[in-house]
Amino acid sequence: MRLHQSYHAEIQHTGSLLVALPSLLDPNFRRTILFLTHHDQEGAMGFILNRPRNKSLGELAESPMDLATVPVFEGGPVEQQHLILTRLLWLENDVRFQSLGEEDLFQLNAPEDQVGDPDHDQHRNLRAFTGYAGWTAGQLEQEIAEKSWHLLKPTAEILHPVGTPEDGIKRWKAIMKKLGPTYHLLAQAPDDPGLN
Repeated sequence: MRLHQSYHAEIQHTGSLLVALPSLLDPNFRRTILFLTHHDQEGAMGFILNRPRNKSLGELAESPMDLATVPVFEGGPVEQQHLILTRLLWLENDVRFQSLGEEDLFQLNAPEDQVGDPDHDQHRNLRAFTGYAGWTAGQLEQEIAEKSWHLLKPTAEILHPVGTPEDGIKRWKAIMKKLGPTYHLLAQAPDDPGLN
């Protein structure tokens, strides 16, 4: 599998977390937390953060030995055959995901200045994704207006990688609990109402 490099602008909700509300039943996004890497008048793009694939970068692509353990997540339903490596950049008042190509893999040990990096460990800030989530012009805005998504400011706690799919759902439920008792109650509903 080859690494696929993506490019993105920094406008509107770029850099925000997009959290699926309980009313969003689409299995591609049910109970997901996404990071929006791109949002402008032409559309939006992001990666699902809370669906680990229980695979590492070294299992899916040729990579330097010290990067072989970078965790791989299901990034979204678009182009799932592509492996996208990203680095989390902690800026002074902002967070960004930087896409890395194959040529970047062997340059990651070069010193760099990351203002406000909470753990000063750039390898810990690396994430790999299979696929991504994408929206056409106006589509995401409509879904937000329909209460399918809740926008949140990123925090180190939410961006910290989850180890299992179960932990990913727990993190989503924790966000729902903070949104209030109604969302907390709806978040407990089973995926199949027939199981209730």
